[in-house]
Amino acid sequence: MKPEIKENLVWKITGRVGHVDGKPPDNWRDLLATRLGQRPRRIGMLAELALYGALDCLDAADEAILPKDAVLRVCSMHGASAVISQVLEQNQTELPMPFSFLQSQSSQLLPALATALKWQGDAAIVMARDRMSLALLAARQAGPNGMLLGWVEESPCSSQWLRLARCAIRPENFTAAKSFGEMISSDVGYWRLGEAGIEISLAQDCKTN
Repeated sequence: MKPEIKENLVWKITGRVGHVDGKPPDNWRDLLATRLGQRPRRIGMLAELALYGALDCLDAADEAILPKDAVLRVCSMHGASAVISQVLEQNQTELPMPFSFLQSQSSQLLPALATALKWQGDAAIVMARDRMSLALLAARQAGPNGMLLGWVEESPCSSQWLRLARCAIRPENFTAAKSFGEMISSDVGYWRLGEAGIEISLAQDCKTN
């Protein structure tokens, strides 16, 4: 059975962070501390990178808060690999330190995001080698207020985010995205869900109704 296609549901990219290579600026931790009013504690590098990118993306989208019925999805290919290695080393001689163990759980970034965004809703972290799969999953699950999507890695350090909000446009000039880079390109302005996956349209090629 084919998955249900949400016909006529088109999302506009309203915020974008790290679309080139995902590498944050060298002082990203200082920028995050300034934004939060303090340095985050005990949450691990993966969660810090997620916080930095998500908050920056909402700023780019000119949104003070994320709507409660928006879908929040984060993708990572390797998760909290550095802390997992540390926990395995500790486990050889003694029990892992409690905070090290918590930081090794990639899902811990979700409470950190919810707290920073002052948001409650549908959130998940997906461990996947195909980064495009996150977009396809989210597009099938998203409602009227769209998505906040992140792709975060500890090494090499990267935090790529998109905020997509629903909009009504003429469904013209859409083509299937062939790669992750094409899907998040700065030239792309709109997404929709097609039978072959995510379809994209350049910003200048779409006209509002």
